[in-house]
Amino acid sequence: MSRLAKPMLFASSDECEQAFYEALESADVDAAVDLWLEDSEVCCVHPGGPRLLGHAAVTGSWRAILGNGPLRIRAASKKTLETPTIALHNVVEEIVVVQGRAQKVVHVIATNVYVKTPAGWKMVLHHASAAPEGQAADAESPSGPLH
Repeated sequence: MSRLAKPMLFASSDECEQAFYEALESADVDAAVDLWLEDSEVCCVHPGGPRLLGHAAVTGSWRAILGNGPLRIRAASKKTLETPTIALHNVVEEIVVVQGRAQKVVHVIATNVYVKTPAGWKMVLHHASAAPEGQAADAESPSGPLH
């Protein structure tokens, strides 16, 4: 049953993010789509993919991804910056990938941004990049050129 059976009014950005990952884990397309702000400025970048702009493009991508079934995904190592109306969450996504009979955990570094609206917190950005060599490691100081 979709989470749409009850109103999706998130009292915090943490609640919205939890619902996001729950929707991915259960392949609940309606729930995943509903937590995004309906706006032409929302943005999503999947690992190795183009920048998707606008509600239709972003939600269309999630419909395509979740059409293949649930993702075995968990957000860890969250770092946040929050104001009364905007929240930025940087997480390391741990995704279980099945290759034949073998399973491995791949790390993806993601930034999720939420805005507070009269209807609760909504997602406006998900930007994910594959971690170098599939494993995330924190670095306090860059060791070389950033760009």
